[in-house]
Amino acid sequence: MPPIPKPFASQSISDWITQLQKDDSPEQRLRALQAIGLLGSPDEIALWAAHALHDNDSTIKALAAKLIGGLRLRCSDETETLIASLLQDSDPDTRFESARALLRTKSSRSDLVAPILFSFLDEEETQPLMVASILNSFVEAEVIPFRIESELLPRLLRFMDHDRAEVREANSAVFAKWPTLCQACTDQLLLLLDDSEPVVREQIALAFGKSGINSEKVREGLRAASQDEDIEVARVATEALQSLGKP
Repeated sequence: MPPIPKPFASQSISDWITQLQKDDSPEQRLRALQAIGLLGSPDEIALWAAHALHDNDSTIKALAAKLIGGLRLRCSDETETLIASLLQDSDPDTRFESARALLRTKSSRSDLVAPILFSFLDEEETQPLMVASILNSFVEAEVIPFRIESELLPRLLRFMDHDRAEVREANSAVFAKWPTLCQACTDQLLLLLDDSEPVVREQIALAFGKSGINSEKVREGLRAASQDEDIEVARVATEALQSLGKP
């Protein structure tokens, strides 16, 4: 465990809990919640993050949802209901962290998440780092409870040639996690085996290996990738060819 920053280690967990409950300053309540997230046990974090979801400050609510999602534990029905209600919050960070929390905790309400995440992807002003975080949310999900091909795929296609590497990397990781997506855009994905970023090339090779698409085009692309200058790309591409077996 990394060392606790001195400003947080100066007080006990009980002192921070009291501050979260009673301090009138949003800034101080936020500090208290940050401290609880660092110092508390999983049970303490879950309890007081759920408490903080009721706060009237959006930054605190967003952090509370992030902490709950980070635990990756099933929530009570009451907490799930409250997180789901925050999907309509006016603050974008609160909406995003609430959506991600529902995915990470395998909530029964995760079917509400897709419209929220899609709305961020569809906004031109959404920053690249946020786009990457949203795409990574689909990678983290255990299931995607909505129609993948008709809803998610068109958005992924838009980011295939994004000028920011972190977006292309996250985008390719979605295909590696959900390889059935490859079947609808094989030709576009083959181009990514020549991407300038090794992580992208590696993830696409992995996606093809898991996809079961055993066409000559795919095998040819993987054979070329198996000679990649990057050792990991070459290894993953070789294993992908082996997993596809004989044509």
